[in-house]
Amino acid sequence: MEFWISLCAKREHRKINRKELYEILVIEAQRRGWEIGGYKSATHWFSKRWNPALDAMQRGGMRALDNILPPVLRDYSDLKPFEILCGDQHRFDFWVTDEETGEVFRPEGYLWQDLRTRIIYGAAVDRKYDSWLIGLALRLGVSCFGAFGSIYTDNGRPELSKFLMSILSNLHSLGLDWKKTSDTITDLTGEDIEDVQPYCVPQGMHKKAIVKNAKAKMIEGTFYRLEQIMTSHLRAPGYTKRLSDDTTWQDIDQQEATRLAKQGKLLTFREFVLLLYRAINFYNQEKPHRGVLREWSWKPKRAQTTPFDCLRACYNEGWRPRMISNEAADLIFLDRAVRVVQKGMISLNNEFYVADALGTMHGERVNIRFNPLLLDRVLIFTKDEYVCTAYPMEYSSMLDFDLGSRKIAEKRERRKKFAEEFRRISSIAPDFREYSKVPEAERMAALIGAEKKRRALENKEYSRPLSEAEIDEHIATMEAKETLPLKKRKPLPQRPEFFLDRDSRFLWVVEFLEAGGQLTPEDEQFKDEYLAQQTEAQREYFLFRLDFCKEAK
Repeated sequence: MEFWISLCAKREHRKINRKELYEILVIEAQRRGWEIGGYKSATHWFSKRWNPALDAMQRGGMRALDNILPPVLRDYSDLKPFEILCGDQHRFDFWVTDEETGEVFRPEGYLWQDLRTRIIYGAAVDRKYDSWLIGLALRLGVSCFGAFGSIYTDNGRPELSKFLMSILSNLHSLGLDWKKTSDTITDLTGEDIEDVQPYCVPQGMHKKAIVKNAKAKMIEGTFYRLEQIMTSHLRAPGYTKRLSDDTTWQDIDQQEATRLAKQGKLLTFREFVLLLYRAINFYNQEKPHRGVLREWSWKPKRAQTTPFDCLRACYNEGWRPRMISNEAADLIFLDRAVRVVQKGMISLNNEFYVADALGTMHGERVNIRFNPLLLDRVLIFTKDEYVCTAYPMEYSSMLDFDLGSRKIAEKRERRKKFAEEFRRISSIAPDFREYSKVPEAERMAALIGAEKKRRALENKEYSRPLSEAEIDEHIATMEAKETLPLKKRKPLPQRPEFFLDRDSRFLWVVEFLEAGGQLTPEDEQFKDEYLAQQTEAQREYFLFRLDFCKEAK
């Protein structure tokens, strides 16, 4: 019996038919002298010893086994608002159009949700999500609700980027701390979305979810709720097809999206973002939430509660948000880069930024912080020390003379300031170089003597008598240079069979003679008659051309 159970349970045999395994058991029983029953008896005893947990372990390993075991659920009523945030990226099931290019695409966003109140803490949307988008969503949440405690994210590259790590590191100055942790594997298939309660995150930690464990995060279901609000409550068009739907449903959804795109009825990206924030506001303030209701500990017990009701109750109980100034938030959440100062300027996205303090830092490498959405200013740092704020350079104009004069005056004033500073610094110490002690008269005499020697050498070269051989060689060289290339004769123009008029025939005669041709007696007679009929000035002109033709021959 144990051999039969082990034979069927072996992971290497999971694809082999049970009846074929029984044939192996028969051969092994004959070899070992065992007495066994029939196939039906063997399957009966195997089913008594086998169970779904063992089957999941055989076919999917520990992950599949964990997915059928009861999940670890937590009660969040002991948390403070925004003590733990859960974040994730999502590609929305809506088609939108780009206002500038007209391109149709599906936007991506990153959302943060508070575990205690279920409030959507912050959200940001773009074409593709990255570390900056994650930080922007946090920045919006900090502006609205104050500082957070810990975060719980996926293991994606943007979530583990240096930019996000620097944000968490800078939050340490605000009394927060963080570290990396792992997570258990949980499958919540069949559970209600608003009742999902993943494993809690201790205070001051950056917790990361295990790969392929998306259902352990509450926010996965929140995306579905937001899209339902946008479709049903706000009536947004352009919903994409779902691959899990029937193929006929998918065709209808795809055809409708294509038709709306051709008719220009899809939402623009800007309209979609505004609609998403309206959906978030509806989710936070108006939509009842069962998870919040279940953890409601205040009296009286309400029939329905929203995330904002929970936040209001916590505030009335004594909780207060920890707000951060805009200046401190800028230092924490602005994007970062490294640049080299060139001529008192730094370049960013094909734009130059200038500041007076950069004039003394030519060639130095500096750290900059900026908002990629605005690019209205750049903060300059060296070794984490603030230096100055640089602003976009104001370009001069070829037509605006006042602006051009002002820019030139500013540069002249800046140059004058550095020149005066240089003279002031360099005038303190004397010049210790050893200069020439030769008198001025002797130095001038030496220069005049050197000039006389140079001219004497030149005159000696050109005034010496030449030999006969040198003269003959020079003449041959000049003759070779002055030889003209042989002139090629033009081909004789072909005589037309018919002439339109007498003028065209005479012009042909002239061109024929210029090319070196010999006229027939008939054409010669025509030439003389035509010249006799012309005016004296015309006759002189044509005779001159004909005489030139004779000389050329």
